[in-house]
Amino acid sequence: MNSPHPASPLSPLAMAARFIALSGLGWLCDMVTFTVLVRLAGWDAAYANIASSYAGVTFVWFTSLKTVFQRGGAGRFLPLYWGFQFLSILAYSHLLGLVTAALPPLGQWDGYRALAAKISITPFNLATNFMFMKMLTRYMRPR
Repeated sequence: MNSPHPASPLSPLAMAARFIALSGLGWLCDMVTFTVLVRLAGWDAAYANIASSYAGVTFVWFTSLKTVFQRGGAGRFLPLYWGFQFLSILAYSHLLGLVTAALPPLGQWDGYRALAAKISITPFNLATNFMFMKMLTRYMRPR
């Protein structure tokens, strides 16, 4: 339901701050899922990253559309967003595998290398996601 008084546009700094905060929550969903898959289920880090990333990006999609980009009509664009995320996740998962292999052992559990690698690629992934969402939301109806 649309409000009779549409929200005023956010400044670029406010948009970035909100997106980073929501992405942080999505990243926590992602990291918990990733850690469970790698540590408890014994998955390879690259495959675990693919699976866990969808939990995080879907959370970010639904929460940031209205609070960051002030747009509605999420359902129609979700398949396009997931398609972009599929390609992005594949690329970052490949990078994750390369970074993990390049790191020295970090303790008795080899999964610490994968966690360190995932943390190191996160800022780049966040920036890519923000830019794509900003571009995509230009075609969506204002909230």
